[in-house]
Amino acid sequence: MTWIDLADPIPRSVPEPYTPIKWEMDETFSLPFAPGVPDRPFSEVIDARASDREFGCVDDQQLGAFLWLACRTRGVGSSKLGFDLEHRAAPSAGAIHPIHVVVKRPGDDRWWLYVPRYHRLAEIKHAPAKLAGLLDHSSQVLAGDQATRFLFLAEPGKTLGKYQDGCSLIWRDAGALLGVMALTATAQGLNFCPLGITGEPWASGLADQGKLAGVGLALLGAAASS
Repeated sequence: MTWIDLADPIPRSVPEPYTPIKWEMDETFSLPFAPGVPDRPFSEVIDARASDREFGCVDDQQLGAFLWLACRTRGVGSSKLGFDLEHRAAPSAGAIHPIHVVVKRPGDDRWWLYVPRYHRLAEIKHAPAKLAGLLDHSSQVLAGDQATRFLFLAEPGKTLGKYQDGCSLIWRDAGALLGVMALTATAQGLNFCPLGITGEPWASGLADQGKLAGVGLALLGAAASS
C-alpha cells in the first residue's frame, strides 16, 4: 500500500495574509431562494441517502433551493488573513471555506461560479474551452446527460495562510461539503452522486499556476421517475 503523508496541520503563529483570486466573469444569474423544500425528518433523510446514477433535469427552483440550503454564506466575520471568514452549512477548518462550487447545467456550454454570499451564479470567462477535456472525461466516468455537474475548486492559499501543512484540511473541507450536499439532495428528493475524479489537470487551468486545484466533481438531477 502507498500512503501519501500530508503531515499534521498546525496553525501558524503569525498568519500569512493572502489575496483571493479575482475571477473573470461575464453574465450573472440570481437564483431563487428555498421555499417549498420538503420538511422531511432528519432520521428519514439519513436512512434514505444513497448515490443515484440516473438523472432528470433540475429546474431553477430546485437548483436554487439546493444551493441555498447546502452552500450559501449565512454569516461573515473579519480576520487577519486578507479575506472574511464565513459560516455555511458545511464545516470548514478555520471558517475559511476554500472550496468554490462551479456549476455546469445540461444544454448550456457555460460554467458558472456559485457566489455563496449573494446566492447567484456568475459565468466564468473562457471556462468552456479550458474545461472541455474535463467535461469529456467526467462524462466517460458517468454520462448523466440531463444532470447538473458540480466541479469543486480549492483555493489552497486561503487555508495555507493560516495553517502550516494544511493540505489535508482542504481535502476534508471538500469531503464535508460533499456530505452536506448529498443529504440536502436527499431531503429534496433529488438524485446526487459524487465522482472519484478530482478535475485535474483541467481545473487548475482556470487561474494562474498554484492558485486553484480540482478536488472533486458531483452530479445532481431529478429522480428518474419524475
